[in-house]
Amino acid sequence: MTVEELLLELKDIQPPPEPAWWLLAPAHWIAILLLLGVAVCIWFFLRHRRSNRLASLAEQELQRIRSSFARDEDSQRLAIELSRWLKQVAILAFPERHLESLSGKGWLEFLDESLGNNNFSDGTGMVFGSMIYSKQINLDATQLVPLCEQWLSVIKPHLRQRGIG
Repeated sequence: MTVEELLLELKDIQPPPEPAWWLLAPAHWIAILLLLGVAVCIWFFLRHRRSNRLASLAEQELQRIRSSFARDEDSQRLAIELSRWLKQVAILAFPERHLESLSGKGWLEFLDESLGNNNFSDGTGMVFGSMIYSKQINLDATQLVPLCEQWLSVIKPHLRQRGIG
């Protein structure tokens, strides 16, 4: 055989095919899975934190109102601030109920319904009806603030659900 014949029989070098994407080294797979795990943990942490945010803010505001009353002992101001706080928290917890327009007996009935007893219509919470605007309010702050705390503890799941969405 001559050199020219041998040269004609030569073929180009064929590179091997590209490896498939799933043929990564085990260290790469471990790194990818760790990054995914960290991302999922961060997502759950942020979701949990956001869900508790509204309830935490409501508790902080109630504590601010309580400490303000402890400083100045103004029962008129306490009743007005608690009434405003109840309305704001209820609107946040139950946006589908359109509570902005409720007042008087209807408002107290809603508070009773959400609490599960009649402490607003027949008990200490009656002050949040029409009595809140009278010149002389006869209220027992030692029972009124705990009633609001009890109401908040009952509606916290609604605030948490609202915080997630």
